[in-house]
Amino acid sequence: MSEYSLLDKLVSIYRDEEIRHPLLRAVTLAQWILESGRGTSELARDHYNFAGLKWRKEMAGFATKVAYDAHDGADFYCKFATMENFVAGYWAFLNRSPYSGWESHVATPEDFIGFIGPTYAPSNPEYAENVLNLVPEARQRLNAPRDAAPLDNGNIDTGKRSLGAIVIDPGHGGTQNMAGSDANHAISVSGVKEKKLTLDFCLLLRDEILSRARPDEAVKVVLTRDSDKNLPGRERARMALTHKAKLFLCLHFNGAANPSIRGSETYYRARENGNINLREDMAFATAVQSALYLSLKSLDGGARDRGIKPDNEGNPDLPGFGVLNDRNLGNDERPDPCRAAYIEAEFITNPSVEKLLISGGNAMANRRAAMGAVAEAVLQAMR
Repeated sequence: MSEYSLLDKLVSIYRDEEIRHPLLRAVTLAQWILESGRGTSELARDHYNFAGLKWRKEMAGFATKVAYDAHDGADFYCKFATMENFVAGYWAFLNRSPYSGWESHVATPEDFIGFIGPTYAPSNPEYAENVLNLVPEARQRLNAPRDAAPLDNGNIDTGKRSLGAIVIDPGHGGTQNMAGSDANHAISVSGVKEKKLTLDFCLLLRDEILSRARPDEAVKVVLTRDSDKNLPGRERARMALTHKAKLFLCLHFNGAANPSIRGSETYYRARENGNINLREDMAFATAVQSALYLSLKSLDGGARDRGIKPDNEGNPDLPGFGVLNDRNLGNDERPDPCRAAYIEAEFITNPSVEKLLISGGNAMANRRAAMGAVAEAVLQAMR
C-alpha cells in the first residue's frame, strides 16, 4: 500500500501548473525542497508555505497572515489555503521591489537563483549552490512517468485482506465547463476557489484512508483528478466501473449570497432518478455525513447538520447529479453495485467556515481531522 508525502502532492500539482517561465520549474522546486526540508517543515505542513515566505502586504490576494516562530525569531508568514495558491503566491512574491529585474535573469536556472539568492537568503553565501545541488532531484520528480502520479496507489497487496477500491472525486477543476461538471462554483470569503479546496481535501482524504487502514488490510484509493483539470461528470463516474470500486465519493463545497448560511449535507441518488441500490446509497451517505458533521461540531460549536438529501431535492422532475447516475457508475453492468454519495462539506462563503477550514491558524489540522473522520466512515463501509 502506497502513501504519499506532502512533497509528492506539491510535485503532482506543480508539474501541471502553467507558469510564465517553464525553464525555471525545476530550480524553483529545488528551492522549495531545500526551504521545506522536502515538505516536512511546520510551515509547509500547516500553512502550505514551502518557501518560507514572510508576510508582505502584496501577498493579500494569495495568502493570509499567520504568526510563526521561525529559527530566526517570531514573525508573520504567509499562510496558503491550497498548494496552487502557494505556487501563484511564490511568483507574486518575486514581483516585489526587492527582486526587481529578476525576469532579466531567466535564461538559465543558474542565472535565476544566482540573482534572487542574495536577496532571498542574505546570510547564506552558499544558498544558490545549495539550491542548484537539488535541481537533479527536482527534475527527476517532475519528469517521473505520468502513470506514476498519485491518481491511485497501485495494485492492492494480495497478501493482505482486500477491502476493495474507492473512487474519490474532487469536484470541478480547470477553466472550461464540461458536461455535468462546471469549472468552479463557490468562492471563499478570502477568495479561494472551490475547485482548489476540493482537490486539497480529497488528497487529504486519500492519505487518511491509507494511513488508517489496519496493518492487515489493503485498500485501493483512486482520484478522478490530481491536478487542476476538469472532467465530464460521466467520465468521473465511469471510473467506478473501471476500477470495480465498492464506493464512489464526490466532494464539493457550497456557497450562498447570505454569509450566515452554513452546514454540511450529503446527497444520494433519488428513487425517482432510477437508483438501483437506494438503501445502500442512503446508508453510505448517512455514514459519511454523520462522520463529517460530528467532526466539524467538535471543532466548532456552530457547525450544522443539514442531513442527507436525494439529488432531486424536493422536485421529483430534477434529473439529479450525473456523478451519482447508476448508468454512469456502471451499476447496471455489474452484480455488486457501487455505493455513491456526494458531500457538500460546508458553505465557504461563511466567515466562521473561512476561519475553521481555510485561513485560520488551525485550518490545516482541522481539515485533517474532518477528513480523518470521513476516512473512518469510508473504511467501515468497505469492511
